[in-house]
Amino acid sequence: MRNFINEFKDFIMRGNVMDLAIAFIMGAAFQTVVKSVVDDLIMPLIGIITGSISFSSIVWHVGSADIKVGSFIGTLITFLLTSFAVFLILKAIRKAQSMTKKQAEEEEIAPETELVVLQEIRDALAAKKD
Repeated sequence: MRNFINEFKDFIMRGNVMDLAIAFIMGAAFQTVVKSVVDDLIMPLIGIITGSISFSSIVWHVGSADIKVGSFIGTLITFLLTSFAVFLILKAIRKAQSMTKKQAEEEEIAPETELVVLQEIRDALAAKKD
């Protein structure tokens, strides 16, 4: 039994599981941000453009069945807007990452370390002696 518990402990503490747990938590937090962008920023603009039309009232009656076409259209619009919001956010993140990467590369190109400066001094002194 002790071996089983140790194996489970090793499994839980392995990097993959911890990374997955963190990704899940961050995904849930990110979902609230995206939902807020869609519900609080984009959908009011769509409401202004469409005159606050509610798609949920569009229903087709086929026999005794109610086909809620409007609800589907609303959900589809929300999905497309959510996808677009995620696209914009990821595009901004990638641009920021590429800008910081370029800055880091520029700093790495000409690193003035003490060793380089001392070697230059040494070479200058050696040239004066000759």
